Amino acid sequence: MANRDFWTPQQEAKLLAWHQIQQIADAKKPAPCFTVARDFGCQAYPLAEELVKRLNARVAGEPWVVIGREILDEVARLSGFSVEQIEKSQDTPNSLKAIFSMFLDSSLAEETEVFAHMRNVIRSFAKRGNCVLVGRGAVFAAAGLPNCIHLRLVAPYEFRVNKIMKSHGLSEAEAKDFIELHQKQRADFIKRFSGHEQPDDPVLYHMVLNNGLFSIVEMAEMIEEHMIKL
Repeated sequence: MANRDFWTPQQEAKLLAWHQIQQIADAKKPAPCFTVARDFGCQAYPLAEELVKRLNARVAGEPWVVIGREILDEVARLSGFSVEQIEKSQDTPNSLKAIFSMFLDSSLAEETEVFAHMRNVIRSFAKRGNCVLVGRGAVFAAAGLPNCIHLRLVAPYEFRVNKIMKSHGLSEAEAKDFIELHQKQRADFIKRFSGHEQPDDPVLYHMVLNNGLFSIVEMAEMIEEHMIKL
């Protein structure tokens, strides 16, 4: 069942706008796509939202959208069902029903593991472009696609501890334990998902940005400038 706390009318509208743009886009000339990886505690989602806001301000129709873990997980889950089942589901947002149909050529997805579905979903979004993919090993799933720009956020440990303390209302000790737990979970996921032992390897990325030195706006400006020069 879809997470109703996440599927807001605003998110629905953004996904449907993205889908409408894709219906008329030239598949042979995919738009740019960004993937964003980060050390736990860095501001990946605020950066993605700021970047999308800046990019949408350049064109009409707001074709850019942030694709986060909730969307990727939900579409990947749906990929194990037939199109007919999805269309009849009362719990599936209309935007996902539309997007789902773009990712399958047959009426029934093959019975494969969740990770296989997720890799297919991420790569499908990346191939179409006009999106910022946050987390979920997107840099590996979208590897080799010429329209993709891969980003990684890093920051000093103290900076990340302070961010977690403020965002989650934790003590310093609790924030440190929280970072350690989630960083380990994330590393384990990436290893199982991609088989890659070093997701922080800088050669995987076009840009590695220090979240402790630059503001969200400054980083978004640098990324936008980099995209324009390509």
